[in-house]
Amino acid sequence: MPEQNEYAAGRRAALELLRDAESRARIEKVYLAHGVQGPQIVEILHLIRSNRVPHGELDRAKFRDLEHRASPDTDSQGVLILLSQREYIELEDLLGDHPLPPPSLGGGSPLLVALDGIEDPHNIGAIIRSAEAAGATAILLPKRGAVLTPAVYKASAGAANHLPIVKYGNLAETIRKLQEEFQVTCIGLAGEAEDSIYEIGMIGPICLIIGSEEKGLHRLVRERCEKLASIPLAGKTASLNASVASGVALFEAVRQRARDAASGGGA
Repeated sequence: MPEQNEYAAGRRAALELLRDAESRARIEKVYLAHGVQGPQIVEILHLIRSNRVPHGELDRAKFRDLEHRASPDTDSQGVLILLSQREYIELEDLLGDHPLPPPSLGGGSPLLVALDGIEDPHNIGAIIRSAEAAGATAILLPKRGAVLTPAVYKASAGAANHLPIVKYGNLAETIRKLQEEFQVTCIGLAGEAEDSIYEIGMIGPICLIIGSEEKGLHRLVRERCEKLASIPLAGKTASLNASVASGVALFEAVRQRARDAASGGGA
């Protein structure tokens, strides 16, 4: 399902894209502001030239205009990368008869992450970064709202280039499909849940549902989840940032699954 072209912004994002052959293939053109300098720029230029990546240098006025249109909320650090259309993964391709390779950490069962109502690009990018680092199978994003903006790419520190992404229209219906067609257990993170992430089982195919810090999970999403789990907090803070909560839950799932695999579990 191709969508419109995307831009990535920033020197680190450029390096992550240029260093990886598969990601580099998506680059249509790298734009540099006239006069940008520094060790990262030197490496960027080396990778561009050695791999014959299309690029151009714009004067400051033209670059600012492009930056305003392509990356209005992100400091580009003098580097913008135009990316070709991205192919998003369908659930059937991900979990069907010929699924993608399993995650590298914590066993071979699918480990998915779905975002419910999270709009802040820095949170989205940070969650993608944690999910990719934990060896998650894929992340599920809404068709509307959570788009891969330059801010998301930058916050993900390159992880958005490597983690398979599924786009959904209705999360409650997507949860039903995961449960009924693919036997995936859906676990919603909820601060008021009686059971903690350390008490519930996260072995086998699971999807962690992450809601926004302000509103939490939507009612229908909450009702569709087989399990709700909380993260115990010992201090005075009432809740965790969504990206932090997702990271804690993901690596607890990895810990449980690795322990199960080491003990010879059959999940």
